[in-house]
Amino acid sequence: MPATPERWMIVGGSWGATLALAYAQAHPDRVSGIVLRATFLGTRSELEGAFLDALPRFYPDLADDFSSLLPEAERAKPLDAYWRRILDADPAVHGPFARAWHDAERILSEHMPSRTRLDLSSLKSSGALPATPFMEAHYFANDCFMRPDQLLDEAGKLAGIPSVIVQGRYDLLCPPTTSHALAAAWRDSEIRIVEGAGHTLYDPGVRDAVMKAIADIASNISR
Repeated sequence: MPATPERWMIVGGSWGATLALAYAQAHPDRVSGIVLRATFLGTRSELEGAFLDALPRFYPDLADDFSSLLPEAERAKPLDAYWRRILDADPAVHGPFARAWHDAERILSEHMPSRTRLDLSSLKSSGALPATPFMEAHYFANDCFMRPDQLLDEAGKLAGIPSVIVQGRYDLLCPPTTSHALAAAWRDSEIRIVEGAGHTLYDPGVRDAVMKAIADIASNISR
């Protein structure tokens, strides 16, 4: 059997950053370094910032499409309404909402998306459904099974673990304010802003910044 490493570097972006932080705070003695991209701390306020603030602010037509699937009475709290429907066992219910959630999130994740509206006519397609909305709805509806601000409050457990946080300047899903707050609570971390980039790893400069961060942390560990 191959040997199990005693300590390892963790790399994660967005939801992966949430998992990386949760693991590192639970097992700091097993972590030699951390590279994060697009910090997401798993809080309700971050989700509301993305879907209730950034979405209508930057893509008002998309926000109208997103809310139009809901009855008027439920549009005041669209996140909970979406999650309930995505987790409904009936494919006729969860299908359109899973697709709408996935497509809206995809548009928010790209700095220059190829389209900026939902294709309402295709939401009831019988084709394969994206898996991500179901996982996200389960976790988000349960506050990611964490206390409010848990990952930020427990950042002190990461003391001594070197980290680089790669952050797109124009990330609408996980904006720079979140990475800034984490870095302020975790003095062993360094933020590296990628200008002209949004959320996705495939925006210009983001992949290169992540790869350089991995190399830099690895070099630091090996000294």
